[in-house]
Amino acid sequence: MYNDYNKMGYNYGYPRYKRENTVVDDELISLNAALELIKESVNEEKQTEMFFENLILKAPDENAKDILSNIRDDNKKHNEILRFVYSNISGEVLDNPDEKIVELKETSYHDDLESAFLKDVSAVKKYRKIMGAMPTSRMHTLIMSILTDILRHASLYNYLMHKTMM
Repeated sequence: MYNDYNKMGYNYGYPRYKRENTVVDDELISLNAALELIKESVNEEKQTEMFFENLILKAPDENAKDILSNIRDDNKKHNEILRFVYSNISGEVLDNPDEKIVELKETSYHDDLESAFLKDVSAVKKYRKIMGAMPTSRMHTLIMSILTDILRHASLYNYLMHKTMM
C-alpha cells in the first residue's frame, strides 16, 4: 500500500512538489539538532535549580511550597532523563555545567510564577520537536514523560497564579 502511494509522487501525504518550505519542515528536526537542544537544556540546569530555590522561599503557604518542590524535583528527574538519552544516542556523557553565579533579579512571587509558566509553554514546542527526532520508542517515551510533566507544571503554575490573585 505505502509503496504504491509513494510511487505516485507523494511523501508523507503531501505531494513532493508542495513539500518545500512548509510548516511541516519547521516541526521536523534532525537527530543532531535534537541532541543540541538536549545539551542546551542540561546546561540550564543550575540556573533552573537556583530559580526554584528562590521561588520556593517566596511561596506564601505550605501547599504552594509542596507544589513547587515537586516541580523542582521533576525538573531534576528530567535532567537525568535528558543526560541518559543524550549518552545513549551519542555515546558521550555530558559534563556538569559550569558553576556560573547567576544573579537573580528581585521579582515578585507572581511574576516568577508567570515567568515559569511562559518558559514551560515555550518548552512544550522544544520537547515536541526533540520527541519527533528520537530514534527508538524507548527514547520517544522518555521524552514524552518530560513533555507531559511540563504540561502538568504549566497547569500548576496557573493554579498558583490564580491563588495569588484571590
